[in-house]
Amino acid sequence: MKSRGWPEHYRWMLPILTLAFLLRIAYLDAQSLWWDEAFSTTVSSMDLHSLLVTVLGDRVHPPLYYLVLRFWLILGQSEFVVRALSAFVGVLAVASMFPMADVVGKRRLGVISAFALAISPLHIWYSQEARMYSLIVLLVLLGNYFFARLLRRGNLANWLGYSISMLLAMHTHYLTLFIILAQMTYLTVMRQRYRGLLRKWLLCMLIVGLLSAPWFIAIFLTGGFYQASISWIRSVAPDDLFWTVYDFGLGSTSDNGNPFNILAALLMTAILVYVSVRLLVGKIALQQRNMLCFVWFWLSLPLIFVFLISLDWPLPQKRSIYMDRFLIPLLPAFLILVGYGIAQIFERKRTLGTLTAIALLIPIGASTCSLFLDQTYHRDDWRQAITEIRENARSGDILLVRPHHYVPLYYYDLREVPWYTVPYLESAQEYETFLDTHLSTRLSEAGRVWTMIVCENTDPHRFVRGARQRLMAMAEKDAVRAWLLQNYQPLEERVYNGVYLSLYDTE
Repeated sequence: MKSRGWPEHYRWMLPILTLAFLLRIAYLDAQSLWWDEAFSTTVSSMDLHSLLVTVLGDRVHPPLYYLVLRFWLILGQSEFVVRALSAFVGVLAVASMFPMADVVGKRRLGVISAFALAISPLHIWYSQEARMYSLIVLLVLLGNYFFARLLRRGNLANWLGYSISMLLAMHTHYLTLFIILAQMTYLTVMRQRYRGLLRKWLLCMLIVGLLSAPWFIAIFLTGGFYQASISWIRSVAPDDLFWTVYDFGLGSTSDNGNPFNILAALLMTAILVYVSVRLLVGKIALQQRNMLCFVWFWLSLPLIFVFLISLDWPLPQKRSIYMDRFLIPLLPAFLILVGYGIAQIFERKRTLGTLTAIALLIPIGASTCSLFLDQTYHRDDWRQAITEIRENARSGDILLVRPHHYVPLYYYDLREVPWYTVPYLESAQEYETFLDTHLSTRLSEAGRVWTMIVCENTDPHRFVRGARQRLMAMAEKDAVRAWLLQNYQPLEERVYNGVYLSLYDTE
């Protein structure tokens, strides 16, 4: 049986990995780097000491991705090269879905799950982004693969693979703590079956914890996570759980107001409920049920914990951490469970299973097309805004920017126009005083002044509906723009994805 199964497995593996590679490498440099990607590149270009100090001060993510990218940048710093690391790692994650799902169920599930990850709009998006999200998916996948193997056979190779994967994941993304908590909860619930394994696992986690301790000690000695720059993340609402299911299935490059897309997300929710009910009533073979229960813990417990933490609690140091991109390590578990549900429906009623698959593949395919071709869903277009300045700047022009704008400006090497930073102030009166005091003379000496207003997408699911309206509303309320309109003649304005660029004549 085994020898007959492997040829089919590998026959599907090659075309799926080829598809995954093509979808992740296509149009890789078509979009501008947005702020986070420019930050990744800037930090990774620093010397080792400065890199660690900067990441420690930022506190949002551990340093491993930046260290890996630092060596990768030997190949160059173009948009294509910077993002190619994530694309390469994303293909490895698709390859890892084959053995992960095989451990959980039959090889058919491995093929279905790997194909689902290969065409996942959410995974493609973050496999084309110069951030750590593609890497954390791979590391959590590998860690849970070795964990699932340990449930069957606790040999040295599995322990080493598990320990190394989880240690690297701990230094890539803090959500790994919730993955470990889900593993511990599963072993505790199943302690009668895995009593000996639980003790060894606790010892293994003690070692991983000791090796991770230096970074966490450094965090707490310098102020703790309270100073992490995530105060912009809003508290969760009850419907955010559904929209996370939507995003995991269809991605943020689909229209979340489209009724057909919403029905597809409801269908995926129904499939998850169907699988959960089958697990509860015990209508699955014991060994497979145990593995599916673990995958269910992998998906549900971190999601529930992050949701509860991110509620609007009346606490002085409360922080929300609910962002779908932070939750992306749960995506493989989601796809395995949905894939298993579709496979079960297909085994019982082929027509219904086929229709279910088609009903999901159509909006997924449309979302993937939008990802590449519809600029509405593209990242903040710093590149085009900077190109506009570079091509039209005159001698004597200056650019007013906010403190954090320098990161993309450095990456795109804007030297044609000098920049002047306007700090964030509390009131319009403070802005007027600052601009009158510090910039009036300098502006009057210049022929023209450029200014940029950036409205980054802070939606937990990165939905773009209403993004342009939010940008224009921000521009209308901007105190610097109001001061410029009051004192100088507006010449032109340009609106790009997430970026409002305007030009004023100061003569």
